Amino acid sequence: MSIRLIAFLFVGFTSFGQETLIKIKKDTSSSMKTLFKPAKLQSIGLSFQSQVLFGKGGPERGMGVQLHLNNKLSLGIASFHSNPRNDDPNRYSDEPRRRFTAFTMEATPMANKVFHLSFPLAIGRIQEESPIINYSSSYMPQPGPGYRHDRRGPNTLGVQPGINLEVNLFKYVKVFGGANYRFAFGEEKTPGMSRAAGTIGVKLGVFDYRKKR
Repeated sequence: MSIRLIAFLFVGFTSFGQETLIKIKKDTSSSMKTLFKPAKLQSIGLSFQSQVLFGKGGPERGMGVQLHLNNKLSLGIASFHSNPRNDDPNRYSDEPRRRFTAFTMEATPMANKVFHLSFPLAIGRIQEESPIINYSSSYMPQPGPGYRHDRRGPNTLGVQPGINLEVNLFKYVKVFGGANYRFAFGEEKTPGMSRAAGTIGVKLGVFDYRKKR
């Protein structure tokens, strides 16, 4: 009786082992599972934007171009130029002009709503230019023969996160306003490179062109 029981158990375990081995082989040959799955590209877009930043240090004008993916994420490039005040006739005490050239990324979770929020991020280089000195003034000493007119000043890494309220004005036109803060990193950074600013602007382009199936 015990021999028959042992034989029965042996056959059962053998069948279970073969079935398990087959399942393992099937699982290992299947595609790899991942925690995060990339979203399928359903729409693309291209837009141009113009904006003005205002705050301490004078206004800045910015221009950029963006590639829109699924009308939720955009990647692009942008350039910002400061426009400081020029109160000194000799131009000696002018604030330095600054240029911020950056790669941009912007998340817009609910872009199809008329009013929605967007979260832009710009990472690039801040370049500071020395002010132009008016050497024609009789009060300013004239430069020597070895003088070269080189306005290049310190440059450093800039990171600028922000938040905007966007309005879908028309199908191909958006307007926005918000706030951002520019951080400066590096040995050559100056106090004026870091700044908080408000911004207003407009975007023109195609934002949600659906791919044909």
